[in-house]
Amino acid sequence: MKKILLLLLFTSCANVKQIDRGRLSSKIMKLDPKPEEQVFLEEVNSYREGSAGGSGSVGGGCGCN
Repeated sequence: MKKILLLLLFTSCANVKQIDRGRLSSKIMKLDPKPEEQVFLEEVNSYREGSAGGSGSVGGGCGCN
């Protein structure tokens, strides 16, 4: 079992050619291919729970308090 796992781990790493990167960055290849569905589910959850936020991360700014 461990040998199969190691084999899959080492064969899954590959260099991607520049021409293939466009296909790999398509919407279907993303972790969440339907982000609008996730936004809707978060809205429904915030309505049920009576609170909003805390489900995503924010970025940007200088980090000053």
